[in-house]
Amino acid sequence: MPDHRITPELLGAVTCARAAPAARRCSLTARLTARLRAHRYDRMLAVGVSADPGSALAAHRTRLTSTTERQAVASALLRAVREARDPDVHSWRIPVHIVNVIAAADLIDQVRRRLQSPRPVGVLGMARLRLVLSDGAGPLYRFGRGDLTGRLGAALAEL
Repeated sequence: MPDHRITPELLGAVTCARAAPAARRCSLTARLTARLRAHRYDRMLAVGVSADPGSALAAHRTRLTSTTERQAVASALLRAVREARDPDVHSWRIPVHIVNVIAAADLIDQVRRRLQSPRPVGVLGMARLRLVLSDGAGPLYRFGRGDLTGRLGAALAEL
């Protein structure tokens, strides 16, 4: 009886198939790896590491510029501003740094509008924004350190 199993090595060797010139779909393994290592790949992309076609990093890069991801980041930024203006003491979320967020509210609004615009966004900027949002010890969150305005400005410049 023939063996019809697909080994992980074979599955990982499958590269992005061209569905259309502008759109590529990476292998399931690459996409799954990209999800599991998202924070690591965000850090890599934020400093300009290039992605080989078909790699998990390429799959992550593609996801970062998707409309869904752009909307998710824009919503998270809007939520941070709303929470800074009207803190919810009963929330299970990490509380935002009210002073930093209020000081950067105009810049956050610029970033949010840029994410919601139809123009394409840069991967470097998206990776930097995701790092700001995911760093619980960063300047966006209470007791965090760093320059929120500087980080958001750098991300906006790369969008």
